Amino acid sequence: MASIMSSNQESIPRPLAHFPPDMWGDRFINFNAQDYSEKLEAYAKEIIALKEEVRAKLLDNSITHVEKMKLIDAVERLGVSYHYEQEIEDLVQQIFEAYTKNDFEGDNDLYTTALQFRVFRQHGYMILYGKFFI
Repeated sequence: MASIMSSNQESIPRPLAHFPPDMWGDRFINFNAQDYSEKLEAYAKEIIALKEEVRAKLLDNSITHVEKMKLIDAVERLGVSYHYEQEIEDLVQQIFEAYTKNDFEGDNDLYTTALQFRVFRQHGYMILYGKFFI
């Protein structure tokens, strides 16, 4: 019985898959990181410089609270806020204290109000929604 089964398996023709050549070629198969080490080092230096630029903008006292809130929102939405956790927490606390003292400079348009409400709530500041309409 075993010999019949093995002979049947050998005689069954198996279809071959003839795929067309890939449009990328063998570029990724033959990747060598050493060939790109200079580029990677340049990118790493650029990333460090850009991170410091964002940190400087966060700590800049010449921009308004609204602009800082927009920057915090952008950094968080881009998913890079983990680089600036302490700066963002300190900044949100500072803006919240200014807001509670009615020393918040900025427009009272819908976008700004919604941004303030969402950022404060996301950072754990329990602010009532009715306070925005007073």
